[in-house]
Parts: sequence; C-alpha cells; structure tokens
Amino acid sequence: MAKPEKKYLGFKNFLRTPAPTLIGIYILMIIIFTVANENFLSIQNFRGIFNNFAVFGVLASGITVVMIAGGFDLSIGSIAGLVGIFSAVLMMDRFGVPTPLIFVIAIAIGCTLGLINGLIITKIGINPIITTLGTLAIIRGVCYFWANLNPRIYNVFIQNLGRKFVLNAVPYTTIYITVFFIILSLILKFTRFGRDLYTIGGNETLARLAGIRVDRIKTITYIISGFFCAIAGLLLISQLGSGRPEYGTGAELEVLTIVVLGGVAVGGGKGNFLGVFIALIIIQTISNGMVMMDVPIFLRQVVKGALLVLVISIDALRNRRNLQLY
Repeated sequence: MAKPEKKYLGFKNFLRTPAPTLIGIYILMIIIFTVANENFLSIQNFRGIFNNFAVFGVLASGITVVMIAGGFDLSIGSIAGLVGIFSAVLMMDRFGVPTPLIFVIAIAIGCTLGLINGLIITKIGINPIITTLGTLAIIRGVCYFWANLNPRIYNVFIQNLGRKFVLNAVPYTTIYITVFFIILSLILKFTRFGRDLYTIGGNETLARLAGIRVDRIKTITYIISGFFCAIAGLLLISQLGSGRPEYGTGAELEVLTIVVLGGVAVGGGKGNFLGVFIALIIIQTISNGMVMMDVPIFLRQVVKGALLVLVISIDALRNRRNLQLY
C-alpha cells in the first residue's frame, strides 16, 4: 500500500498549495472580464498581459527567496529604478558604454545594494522593514540626480530585450520569467541552500542551533534580490524606451501582493514559485481587466490596496490556524 501513496504524493502536495484555488479564481475572472468586454479574450490582449508582467515577475523572483528565509525587502522598486536610469544614462552618446559592460555595471549595482541591505539587517540587527524602507527612500532620492536628462533608449539590443515575441505570440519576457522560476524552484527543492532557506524562515533560532550560517545565507538572499532588481531595471527601460527617476515607484506593493497571494508566508518558511507564477498572472489580469472596463485610476489603486490587505489577512489567519493545530 505504500507504493500507491508515493505515486500520488506529488499531486497531493500540489493540492496543499494555493495553486488550485488561484486557478479557480483565474477562470472566474476570465469569465467576468469576457462578459464585460468581448475583446478581453483576444490573442493580442493576452500577449499584452504576459508581456506587461515582466518587471513584476522578475522582482517577485528575488523577493520570494528573501521572504522564504524570513526576510523582507521594500527597496526593490527603487533599486530597479536606479539601475534603469543609470543604465540609460550610460547608453547616451556622450558616454557610449558597450552593451555587455552596461549589463555588468547594472548587475553590480543591484547586487551591491542588495549586499548593503543584507549587511545592515544581519550585522547591525535592524529590522528588515525599517532597513529597506530607509534604503528605498535613499535610493529613490539618488535616482532624481539624473531627473533632467530623460535619456532615450536607442540601443537595439536593449530595446528588443523586453519587446520581442517568439513566433509573434510568446513574449521573450515570459520565457525569461519561466526560466528564472524553474531554476529557483530546482534550487529550493534540491539544494542544501534551498532547504536552509525554509529552515531559517521556519525557525531561525533552531536553524542557528543546527549549525546553519543564518546571517550569511540571509545576506545572500538580499544579493539575489538585488540581482533580479537589476534585470527588472533593464527590462523597465527596454519596455518604456527611456530612463526616468520615477520608474519602479510602488512596484514593491504590487510584487508583495503577488508573492503573498501566491502562498509565500510573510513570516517565512513557506512558499513556492508555482503559486507565485499563477498569482502573477492573476494580478496582471485584474489590472488589464480594470483598464478594459474603464475603471477609474483611483479605484484601481483601491482594489489593489484592498487585495494586499486581504491576502496578508488570509496569511495571518492561516498561520494562526496552524499554531492552534500544534
């Protein structure tokens, strides 16, 4: 009898994740938006949905790793914005920096800022929310140093980075995110580093007693977050065609909604990229549907804010229920 149980173990694990519920919600949303606007189900519209979630998906890659380990990062939007505008400035004719070097510099900036966040949190001991809220403000202020330049993107490679489609149907950006999520999922499931992340997020004290180098691993998670912020910053300027200091503003709230809705626990120790990917599609579909229904901008913000409060409340209730079971 043990073998049949083992055979269906993967499906049972899938049922325990938020994914089935999220899939049901998504199907319901498609029905509602299709009734409201017959153009919603068009191929062109879905191309737009999948292409537009690029930046949020890449940012979600990094913050998911951070949050599984019990961390938090509110500076992701600012880091992406800084990388974006600085990279755009480097592409101006007066500088003419080669494209490969721009990628190296962008990733170096993202990883360095992530390292700074990690060191402040682990070595000085400041709360992650306070730390990254502070660096959010500092980095955003630095972005405005180039506010008057408004550099345009004429680099063909960078332009194509976030705009091209495979067979005129599947956005390159969807492929990027899928690859990122698969690689990170494999790391979380099959490596010691991944197992340590869940252990740290579940109980940091026990993780230290077990000999896990908690501070080092948590710092690495912020570096990973910084890396994905850099990629997101390059995608931002690719899709928008210029560099502006306000790019990425508010992205952290939308990404947080996606990640928590996808089943990543705010307190750490729980989460997977399948749920995050489905939640990413759902949030972008909601945004797209509200635009097609001509919902006022202020009301869209109300809906997104209410959704964030709702998913965090659900997460808190779920954690309380689990504690009561023990």
